[in-house]
Amino acid sequence: MNQVRPLPLEPRPAEVPGQTATEATEAELTPGPPEILPLNADPPDQAVALLVTISKAVDRLAALSEGYHARAEQRETVIDHLHSELDRLRRGERRGLLRPLLAESCRLRNDLLRQAEDLPDDFDADRARLLLRSYADSVELTLQDNGVVMFAPETGDQFEPRLHRRVGGEATSEPGLVGRVARVRRSGFLDGDTNVPIAPAEVVLFASVGDPGGKHPGPDPAPTDGERKDS
Repeated sequence: MNQVRPLPLEPRPAEVPGQTATEATEAELTPGPPEILPLNADPPDQAVALLVTISKAVDRLAALSEGYHARAEQRETVIDHLHSELDRLRRGERRGLLRPLLAESCRLRNDLLRQAEDLPDDFDADRARLLLRSYADSVELTLQDNGVVMFAPETGDQFEPRLHRRVGGEATSEPGLVGRVARVRRSGFLDGDTNVPIAPAEVVLFASVGDPGGKHPGPDPAPTDGERKDS
């Protein structure tokens, strides 16, 4: 008969007084602290190669970073230069567009000074009105040459808030005229290309007889900044 041999028993770890068998087993399986090599010990060749590779990569990153910062500074310099050139060109373009108007203004100023010095002693109000009207006509021609058109509504025209500004009222017995233009106090000006009002025409409107504003017409209060922008 075959005899069954008992399995050999594994040696149990040495027990420490007061320590259970489970704690003794875990203490046996827990690895100890890593071995510390002495300072004069030569590291393996693989570790040396890895350190050399890392050092070269760090040097390459540092060089790339320096080059990036240098290019960034150069780009900032170019951008600043372009901004200054753009501002200069804009100022020159604006002066170029306004140059005809500025030249006419200079000429008008010199003419006014010359007329002021050469006025005769018998210069009366009628001659002053004629002189001022002539200068107003010169300014009007200058504005027309620069694309600004003068306009004035006719009596009885519909009031348009975009183009007109009410400065007074005038009584009328005809209900159909109430709210329409009675007369023009000052002409308005339009941009000839866009038809956008530069300065609205100041008009007096017809008002009903029962309206106090019709009996005693007078200028409305000065418009606010918002009203000026809307107009």
